[in-house]
Amino acid sequence: MRINTWLVIGFTVLTQPAFANGGGYFRGGVENMGDVAGFEPKETEKIRILDEKLTVELGAAAADVEVRYLMHNEADKKVTVRFGFPVEESFDRELMTEIGKDGSKKTNTLKYCQDYTIASAGKGIAAKWQEEKKPSDDKRFAGIAGWLVSEITFAAGEEKPVQIRFRSGYPLEEWSVSEDVSAGPAVFKYRLSTAAVWAGTIGTGKIMLKPNGISAEDLKVFKPVNRFKKSGENWVWEFENLEPTMADDLEIEARPKVESTPVKFNGPDHSRYVQRGDRWSMSHVNYQVTASTTLSPANGLSYDAANVKDPGERQTWSEGATGPGIGEWLELTPAVAKPLDAIEMNPGYFKSEELFQANARPKKVLVELNGEYSFTASVSDARTACFIAVRDYAKPVKKIRLTFQEVWPGKHFEDLCVSGIRLHVRLDKKPKLEPVR
Repeated sequence: MRINTWLVIGFTVLTQPAFANGGGYFRGGVENMGDVAGFEPKETEKIRILDEKLTVELGAAAADVEVRYLMHNEADKKVTVRFGFPVEESFDRELMTEIGKDGSKKTNTLKYCQDYTIASAGKGIAAKWQEEKKPSDDKRFAGIAGWLVSEITFAAGEEKPVQIRFRSGYPLEEWSVSEDVSAGPAVFKYRLSTAAVWAGTIGTGKIMLKPNGISAEDLKVFKPVNRFKKSGENWVWEFENLEPTMADDLEIEARPKVESTPVKFNGPDHSRYVQRGDRWSMSHVNYQVTASTTLSPANGLSYDAANVKDPGERQTWSEGATGPGIGEWLELTPAVAKPLDAIEMNPGYFKSEELFQANARPKKVLVELNGEYSFTASVSDARTACFIAVRDYAKPVKKIRLTFQEVWPGKHFEDLCVSGIRLHVRLDKKPKLEPVR
């Protein structure tokens, strides 16, 4: 977590985008709003979704989404359907996109619908932006900024697979008062209800939610109620003959609200009380650290292991071995042994997005505690803090070794970098907090 010290109140909010099944909502005729006609699906009532498989991989900064449909033309003649994929209001309207049939982007990518692609029978098809004017009295359209519209032609009685992929960012909601920092929850939404425009019911379906670089215990299903079942670290909902309604729309939390405050203002050890959901911890950098290898200084910059204790994220540790850093490690020795709640890590060279992309960063980490307990953690490829929860181990931790088993490769350099590590000590109850200054 990046800790900023502000002398004034700061407040930033970007609301959450929600994406959904390709389809739309029938208006009962085209609705004109000023110079913009409302989007209306065409011929979708003749095509049935025989099967739908939705996979959502929830990372630290975004969710990667894949939807695979098997569609069937119920009509006895050729049909060309026009349908739309809804995009919520929370994006920069100056960043529009049209996806060409070859998958190329003709303009800039939507801010919260990154890398949107659609294919029919393995062949890429176009997706054209159509704005949704406001306001609308129909609650179904609340929050929809527009649609990515496509057309597919089906022969009489034809079955055809359709695939949609995209990346959905989470909301950014942060505020700071003096040295107190708060970050809102990361929420992913998906409107299953837009599939109601297709013929009949969805024959069979499976929706899988997979943590990918987030703690599995952070993943919570708020909506729909009583549909999903836990399967290992994943959540799964399987159904038959579903007639989707708004009650089936998804709302998933990938990360709870996080608040933190200094244990002591202007304290030398940078320790902070952290509330993450309903859990409390104290984070600190009060440890010694060594590394398997270290990159030699260059251009006046040091890449020592101790750089991971820098709270400002201005410096980084970089390994110095030949190759991408697989098998290299950092070893931490806390000044006081306490049971750990989590290890918070800033992967990569965090100083800027350019440096982050240029250098390698951790992808999979082997965590070893006291040389007797170990587990593997995945790290998302995103310039955001990775929260590695420590569960099922309650002993005071005297030594921590982080071995990097897989890496995300850098665009320009093989060097593996880590820019910050904070240890979270378990607290059984809410601590006594100093008042905001």
